[in-house]
Amino acid sequence: MRIAVIRTPEVPRTCGAGVTAASLAAAGHTVRVFTDVPDDPDLTAPAGGGALRVQPWDAGQDTALAAAWSDDPPQVVHAIGPRAGAVAVATGVPVVQVYPADGPGPAAVPAARTGSPQGVARVLASSEEQHTALLRRGVPRAALRTVPTAVDTDAFTPEGPALRRGDRPRLVALGSLADGAGMDTVIRALARIRAAELLVAGGAADPDPDRARLFGVAREAGVAGRVRFVGPVEGGLLPRLLRSADVVVAAPEHDVGVGPVLQAMACARAVVATGVGGLRDVVVDGVTGMLVRPARPAELAVALRGVLGDDALRAGLGIAGRDRAVSRFDRARIAEALTVVYGELVGDPAAEPAEEDDPEDRTPVGAAG
Repeated sequence: MRIAVIRTPEVPRTCGAGVTAASLAAAGHTVRVFTDVPDDPDLTAPAGGGALRVQPWDAGQDTALAAAWSDDPPQVVHAIGPRAGAVAVATGVPVVQVYPADGPGPAAVPAARTGSPQGVARVLASSEEQHTALLRRGVPRAALRTVPTAVDTDAFTPEGPALRRGDRPRLVALGSLADGAGMDTVIRALARIRAAELLVAGGAADPDPDRARLFGVAREAGVAGRVRFVGPVEGGLLPRLLRSADVVVAAPEHDVGVGPVLQAMACARAVVATGVGGLRDVVVDGVTGMLVRPARPAELAVALRGVLGDDALRAGLGIAGRDRAVSRFDRARIAEALTVVYGELVGDPAAEPAEEDDPEDRTPVGAAG
């Protein structure tokens, strides 16, 4: 199948465009990526099968997209973010629209039309919570599908090199540093965990006002000497960072992208997270990790101390997390689920439209097993 993947600048860098495109190419599709982040380390060409072509997104692309593929138009467009969807719809190619959890949502009810040869024909949710939210925003049930976030379980593995570390128990928090992303909660929890160190990865290159704000939180909590801000971490360095952790912690107050947590689970690292958004779909409380309520540093500290202090529990959570990442969120499985959705639009007889059932009675596409 010929697929165009589009991401535009209003969505977070961590929206998963790279791993989605690479997964589809690895599954044998011909994928053309239009992106404002052409250096995304996840955009790796497949060893065999499909093809992956990357084209940088520029300021004039909004009006020139159809001309860019006039010689070889795609059969379907996977549009990440509302701007990408609007641009893609104008070309007349069927569009599958994605709204990243930590990016802008639909400004208005999308023009989702089941069976239409033009316009937004499908809208994807990445979690049950987002599925329900999109239904409430007016997305037609018949046009809505749930396909989870993918993780490359061949790149993120328990075996392999890890960053050097000392004797301190190590916590790693990875993701946005913005207000509400929960890094301040993690830092305040650290004040209740003696001896442990915290590595915070993410944010922008210096100067970063969020990093400066969080350093102030660490100083106020009396743990500035035990917190290290390592900046953005990508590519081959990211698995090494995760493997060096005793526990990976994610404490957002609202729905965010679950990619970092899936990567930690694929590396067989125990996870402690807040039970919000897609994290509730990914982390099975007490089995693959621990879930706590958001914005409660004391409660988070209790959970972290419990996992750090029990080697057997920590190892068990890591093993179960790796199993879940491989069985439910591996990129090959998610590419297969996406192919079913695309097939509904291009007349693939193997793709059966989903029934209009209740979300509580459904298993997300690609997440069963």
